[in-house]
Amino acid sequence: MPVTATEEAKQRVIEAGIKLMETGLIVRTWGNVSHRIEGGRFVITPSGRDYRSLTPEDIVTVEISDCSYSGNIKPSSEKGVHAEVYKRFPNAHFVIHTHQEYASVISACKVDAVPITGGMLAGQVLCGAYALPSTKKLQRNVAKALTLTTNKAIIMKNHGAVCYGANDTEAFEAALQLDQACRQYIEGTYKSLTGEQEADAAAISRFALGLSCSSPEPASRMLYHSRRTEDGFLLYDDSGSELLVRYEELDAAMPEEAWVYQQIYRTHKQINHIRWSGIPEITALSQTGQPLKPLLDDFAQLIGTSARNAALSPSEVTAALKSSSAVLIRGKGALCCGATYDDALAVGMVLEKNGKAHIGAKLLGQVKPIHYLESLLMRVVYLKKYSKQAAATS
Repeated sequence: MPVTATEEAKQRVIEAGIKLMETGLIVRTWGNVSHRIEGGRFVITPSGRDYRSLTPEDIVTVEISDCSYSGNIKPSSEKGVHAEVYKRFPNAHFVIHTHQEYASVISACKVDAVPITGGMLAGQVLCGAYALPSTKKLQRNVAKALTLTTNKAIIMKNHGAVCYGANDTEAFEAALQLDQACRQYIEGTYKSLTGEQEADAAAISRFALGLSCSSPEPASRMLYHSRRTEDGFLLYDDSGSELLVRYEELDAAMPEEAWVYQQIYRTHKQINHIRWSGIPEITALSQTGQPLKPLLDDFAQLIGTSARNAALSPSEVTAALKSSSAVLIRGKGALCCGATYDDALAVGMVLEKNGKAHIGAKLLGQVKPIHYLESLLMRVVYLKKYSKQAAATS
């Protein structure tokens, strides 16, 4: 039986969702993909589903005019953003909304547009005003930004990016070129401010945060990652080294984090995995002694209203994790926690992106976290609805 145009579009959407994950343009299900089909409609990924589990039957058909749909599967909550692109650009047949790294960094900075000198995005990419995710206000803000540009991408403040094209290849290329341009903008700003010829992450971080640049960054031992076992926990690192720890066998010869992890596992029964993050941006932020607050809405959803900055102490770290899934460890980096390995990994990716956003915002003049009440609302909604939905369908 021949494949229909709609079935082919659905398959392309599934393949694009997987590609988004493989290229690192999204974390988990943060992002969505759609394809225009005939009859004034488009097909789009469902809400809160793992892209690796999708079948064509899971892809939802939506009316461009009013975002209505039929069936029991809910389309992406950002379907309205996709509809706005299709309404304004008849030649747009593929839209991807991403929370990609450097476009997200720029989204948290005090800039209205990013200048781009070459490629398909040559000119400038505009930043649409902030609004809570999945709201009519966000859709209106995207629509307003789209009326001011013919470029194939816009940045959504404190959120991510929307990129489109005549097909999936063009939309992906727009997303990749956008991230490259945003990274170059950050690095170019650092070079302009300092007169330096090179721009590495550690130097940018220390300059932006006002840390001493005259002396080398203090060396810090890498902490172990960890996972819970039946009667203790496993310590392991990226090289493959492992150390099995049983609760009753802890002694002074153990790494200092072992005592911290024991307390975490005993106090927080929902935590089964701990990932250590020591990228330059997070290490620099940990040295300030200040908490890391949400500059991006996926941080508010997945981590909470703040990641506290604590000493590597069982009591301090355990207390910090009472209302957050991550904690900065002073002078060392951060611990990122989750019920599963994938949960902890996602927390780490979102924490690191938010850390880079803080550095970028500081470099460009102003760090303005998302309002506490809005962050709290996103966190509550995520915990009560989205995370349960994702767990049920993973």
